[in-house]
Amino acid sequence: MRAALFLALLAAPAQAACQGDEAFSCPIGKKTVEICYWKGMLTYRFGPEGKPELTLNEPLETVDYMPWPGIGRAIWDSVVFTNQGVTYEVWSSFDRLDENAVMEGGVNVMQGTKTLAALACDKGSVEAGLDRISDLKAGIGQCWDYDSRSWGLCN
Repeated sequence: MRAALFLALLAAPAQAACQGDEAFSCPIGKKTVEICYWKGMLTYRFGPEGKPELTLNEPLETVDYMPWPGIGRAIWDSVVFTNQGVTYEVWSSFDRLDENAVMEGGVNVMQGTKTLAALACDKGSVEAGLDRISDLKAGIGQCWDYDSRSWGLCN
């Protein structure tokens, strides 16, 4: 029985980068942070490529996503996942007034108001920001209300 299980594990394909569509990904040193979308869920994964140390899932309807408010020099957005009182805020940012600017991103790990870690994506590795999540939320009939700073059903 153990031999059969061992052979089954060997035959299993290596874990793909994202099951479904990738909403965000970047390397942070020897590890990777990625946000994936599949079947109405957003998944946060962090760890070595193909061997995440942490995987968190949140329904697209309830995920805490903050789009760029439309003002200021930097175009930014963030999405937050929570696990046992610890929040993992993935962010992306772009200086729209600097013609040489590159997209940046990272993860802030917080417990309450205390920062446990502030990890930045490797320079030049962020190809696209998190704004894909806005499109996904719009696709399920949600709209962002700038006054209340919250998502709700579109009128």
